[in-house]
Amino acid sequence: MSSPPALAERELILSAGKGLGDALIQQDSIADAEMAGLNYAQLFSEHSFGSGQWQWWAQGSYAFLHQDYRGETQQQNIIELKPVLRWYPHQEAYGLFGEFGIGAAYLTNKDFGDIHLSTKLNFALHFAAGYRLRNGYILSLRYSHFSNAYTNTPNPGFDFASLNGHFSF
Repeated sequence: MSSPPALAERELILSAGKGLGDALIQQDSIADAEMAGLNYAQLFSEHSFGSGQWQWWAQGSYAFLHQDYRGETQQQNIIELKPVLRWYPHQEAYGLFGEFGIGAAYLTNKDFGDIHLSTKLNFALHFAAGYRLRNGYILSLRYSHFSNAYTNTPNPGFDFASLNGHFSF
């Protein structure tokens, strides 16, 4: 069963997080980096299959990262656009959910800490898990990765984790 949402739901998402070390995808650590972000998301499709609810969202994001690197403050601005798929294991969109998004990102600097990106235009990927209250407020934890997906070399990429507060309107 597929239907457009009865009322267009939007979210404003506030994010705060930290850079990650080299344990996952990236080659070098940005664990000292701090991140703050603002996202706008628009629900554009809902689908019910069995006992689950699937939602497609369009999301635009801005993130600001900064860190002290060798006695100098470095900054990174990231602008992203991506479709996001969110899954609730219930017929209604509340409770626990999982989320996946992949799209494009523009990074203002190729160099950030020990990481040297070969391109400013990169792929953006995230995985998240969260909980939505019946009143619409959401808290989620997100892992984000940025890289050129081997369209150019080198492809070091970088990662960060964030805690996100979603406010529906």
